[in-house]
Amino acid sequence: MIRHLKWMLLVAVMLASSAAWAQGKQAAVVEDLTGKVSGVDVFDFLNAGQTITLPAGAKLVLGYMQSCMRETITGAGTVTIGDTGSKVTGAKLQQEQLKCAGANQLALGQAGKSAAMVFRGQPGSGRKKADVPEPSAVLMYTAPAFAVAQPGQLTIERLDVAETVQVFQVSGKLFDYGKTGKKLDAGGYYRVELNGKSTVFQISLDAGEGAGPLLLRLVRF
Repeated sequence: MIRHLKWMLLVAVMLASSAAWAQGKQAAVVEDLTGKVSGVDVFDFLNAGQTITLPAGAKLVLGYMQSCMRETITGAGTVTIGDTGSKVTGAKLQQEQLKCAGANQLALGQAGKSAAMVFRGQPGSGRKKADVPEPSAVLMYTAPAFAVAQPGQLTIERLDVAETVQVFQVSGKLFDYGKTGKKLDAGGYYRVELNGKSTVFQISLDAGEGAGPLLLRLVRF
């Protein structure tokens, strides 16, 4: 009987832990925000289960990382963050399904754990034969945006072509490469590093020029 009770208690604890994890995982990013909304700001990452109250005249634009769904929510109401989309009461919800590349978004904490791939350059392309790590993100625009937890020196290194390493001093929640007036090359493989953390990403061969929806060019590491 005691053993049975201990087993039931263990199961209850495991279920509670699983529910807490599901409620706490980051699911969406705030791409744009109009109006005074308590506890939420542009470029914040929102957890599944989080509830947001919008006042009259507010506009909230969310990008869901798992489903690649972009939502525009306007007017007074309540927004509950889900895993792949929002539950909205009162306010107006518009959804747009974006065309993300495979592996476009990497779960937080998994960066740098991907297996290596072999890249073989085409004759005359100037590309070198090298071992290049599998990219953690494939971006659909040539101007990436990097989630920044702490200020520091951010470096961008081209991996499949010998190029000069780019160095930037950054702060805030997001470093938008597009605001530098530069762009990366479609099809290129890059490594970004900041404060000892790094990850590899690729610009899609059919990437759009410059900046676009944040969800399609976001790199987290």
